[in-house]
Amino acid sequence: MTDNTAPRRASAARRDESCPRGRPREFDTAAVLTEAGKVFWRNGFHATSVDDLCNATGVLRGSLYGVFGDKHGIMMAALDHYAEGAIAGLVERLNANVPPDVALRNALLHHTRTASTLTGCFITNSTLELQPDDEALHAKIRAIQRRVVTLLAAAVIRGQAAGVFNSDLDEKAVADFLLCMTQGLRVLNKCKRKEDELKAVVDVAMRALT
Repeated sequence: MTDNTAPRRASAARRDESCPRGRPREFDTAAVLTEAGKVFWRNGFHATSVDDLCNATGVLRGSLYGVFGDKHGIMMAALDHYAEGAIAGLVERLNANVPPDVALRNALLHHTRTASTLTGCFITNSTLELQPDDEALHAKIRAIQRRVVTLLAAAVIRGQAAGVFNSDLDEKAVADFLLCMTQGLRVLNKCKRKEDELKAVVDVAMRALT
């Protein structure tokens, strides 16, 4: 009987050899997810290979799979990690010690920045790449969006209480509008639009609240 296990073992060995052996299993999860997130952000989920992730993180395929399960699990964890940082930044900007309208405008202007070499937004890019049958990713992105909308609605309420926003506006509808606008800014940013053009969009949105 022919032994077919040797070719399979050799193939697996070659795959492992293509991944750097720079880190043991006890790796820095946050650092690994940051690097993996950059790869997914730049290439998208489907164009990213596990070897790409190994090379970017310096972690062996087996170690990545042992912690995250598979490529989809790595991507979900990287998206979570990125979202936590993005939402923490949004909270900081919205709660800055400035008038509520200034705080909201500054938070919206953050989406016009063009300095990053990674265009768009990891969350936005993942949303655009969503497959209809990826229920786990659908649920993940909806949960992130709900958190953002809650923060934006609270910012609108603070502005209404301060008399700088129209008190007749429904804060939830405004927050949904602002979420749509900011995601649109990220998509435009992928097309290398000028920052001044995107700032003009923010100014229109702010006038709509008064």
